[in-house]
This record gives sequence, structure tokens and C-alpha cells, in this order.
Amino acid sequence: MGEKRKTRAELIEENTLLKLRLDTLMENEAGPEQVEDALKQSDAFYGTFFENTGTATIVIEEDTTISMLNVEFEMVTGYSKKDIVGKSWTHYVAEEDLGRLLQYHLARREDPGAAPRNYEFRIVTKQGERKDIFMTIAVIPGTKRTIASMLDITERKQLEKEILGISERERRKIGSELHDDLGQHLVGIEVMTKVLKKNLQVSSPGDVPYAEEINSLVKDAIRKTRRLARGLCPVHLTANGFAYALGELADSISEIFGISCTFTCPEPVSVRDNTRATHLYYIVKESVRNAIEHGKANRVTIELVEEEGVVRMDVRDNGTGMDSETVSQGMGLRIMNYRARMIGANLRVHAGENGGTIVSCFFDANSESLSPGEEIEL
Repeated sequence: MGEKRKTRAELIEENTLLKLRLDTLMENEAGPEQVEDALKQSDAFYGTFFENTGTATIVIEEDTTISMLNVEFEMVTGYSKKDIVGKSWTHYVAEEDLGRLLQYHLARREDPGAAPRNYEFRIVTKQGERKDIFMTIAVIPGTKRTIASMLDITERKQLEKEILGISERERRKIGSELHDDLGQHLVGIEVMTKVLKKNLQVSSPGDVPYAEEINSLVKDAIRKTRRLARGLCPVHLTANGFAYALGELADSISEIFGISCTFTCPEPVSVRDNTRATHLYYIVKESVRNAIEHGKANRVTIELVEEEGVVRMDVRDNGTGMDSETVSQGMGLRIMNYRARMIGANLRVHAGENGGTIVSCFFDANSESLSPGEEIEL
């Protein structure tokens, strides 16, 4: 049986006692042997703490090599300590995430605040399995080294996708039933009111205006039902279906809210994945809602472009912008970021050069998935 692992509280208490002992020794001008003994105990403490973090943890050198790791990291990757120590972390990162993480690595050593502290990426294990990882990383003070703590979130992300898939299927089902069932039922009633109006012109001319009003109300109900159905199931897998849906959304927003909402797409952009298109549609819809509700905008522009294999979707407004509290606490923005992660897109919310807010979402046009999205930035 191995030595029982200490709890985090026990380790913190031990560290406090060691610090007090070192301070006492320094104050009493203790001899080298006593100080050396205390330093050894301190090293032993930090070694124990490193091994007992409860997460996969590594220390990364400036040249990207891994100099230390704990047992959890071995378990997550499938590699032994012998396989990893002295090797670059780039050997274990999925190819599509490598460029982004290398940029972070270099930027962090120039300025620790220049790269995100938390982000997601994927690793490839010794068995060739791909795992989703959530990492927290920081520069060790006074050095160019970093310490990174990782959580395997593969199972969680799979469950999230399944739950989201169920939700989207139910949404499409309700939208389809509204369009095909209730919508057709209302169309039938509208036809009957026309017949009623015609008959009343002969038998009771004074009641014709009532029949006309009923007909008008039914037509209005048909329009609202179709609009609601499109909102629940907005995008279909047809050529340029996504662009068409965004154009309809812009027209609908202009009509409902009485603002200027335009959609531009200079060249055809095909989003073949219906799940991705649907999530992007709702990101646009939430962005516009935020622009009107929080930013008090009266002009919104939705743009869809493809440049060098990357599809970019921008929602720009002329509103007052969003403060940091709205960005950090807004549920709508969190859901947008969640949707972006689920479809392998990157999402960024930032201030426009001439005021207002810009929401940008971009992804690889030639791939079903991109690296998991970063956290929202302002």
C-alpha cells in the first residue's frame, strides 16, 4: 500500500507551518544546516502538493519542453513520465489546436496577461484517442516557466452535445408542426372566411365588414405562425439556405422593431451543416436582441463572408455598447459562447471603432469542427 494522500487543507496547513519555521530561522540567524533542512522540507512539501492537486498538472519550460508532471497527467495522456519529461508539449496537442496554443505560449512569455488563463483544446493520447481538455495556466513568478493544470472534459462535452441535440430536434419538431399542422389549419379557415364574405354579400351585406375583419385577423395569425415556425426551425439544408434565413431574419427584425436591420453577403457562402447553421442563426438573433435591448441601437448590420477558407459572421450595431458587467453576467452572452463552442466556432464580442458593439463568429469553412471556442472577450 502506498502512502495515504494528504488533503488540500492538510497541505496548506503544512505549508503555513513551514513558512513560519523559515521566517523564524532567518530571524534567529540560524546556521546553514538548519536552513538547508528547512528548505528540503519546503521542497518536499511543494513536491507533495504538486502530486496531490487532483488534476493533471505539468511545468512547461520556455522552449515548450515539459520538465515536471504528476500521475494524473500520465493517466490522462496514457504516456509515462519517461515518455514525457524533456519532450515538447506540442507532441500531445491535436493538430488543429497547435497553432493557437503556440501563439499563447509565446505571447505569455512576453506579457503574462497577453494570453488567456483558461481555455479548451484537444490532446491525442498514446492510444490515439482524442480528448477535450480544459486548462488553467499561469507563469511562475520570476521565471519564463509556466504551470498548467488540466481537466478531462471529454465526457461532459459529449453529454452537452447529446442534450443540445435533443433540444434542437424538439425545437425543429415543434416548428414543423406549427408550419404543417396549425399553419395549414389556419389557411383552411382563411379560405372559409372568404366564402363567408361572398355569401354575406348576397344574404346580409351589413355583416360583410365583420367577415372581412375575421379574414384579416386569420391572415395575421397565419403570418405570425409562419414567423414563429421559422424562428423555431429557421435553416434547412438547401443551397444558400443559411444566407436566405439571415436575410429573412433581418427583414423580420426591421418590421417588428421598427429599426434598420440589413443583411449583406457579397459572395455565396454555403453552410452545409444544418446544426452549425442553426446555432449560428440563434447567435445572430441573440446578438440583435442585445443590441436593441441593452445597446438601444436603431441600426444593425449582419454580414456573412468567407475569406481564405474561414467563414466570418459579424453583427454590428450603432448602440451605446455593453459594459463589462453585461458581458460577464449576461446569460444571453454565455449561451452564445456555449453555442459557438458546440459547433467548433470562435466567438468574440468587442467595441466597434466608431462606437456600438461588434459580435464576430468565425470557423473553418472546410471542416465540420474547429478548435473549441475561446471565452468571450470585450
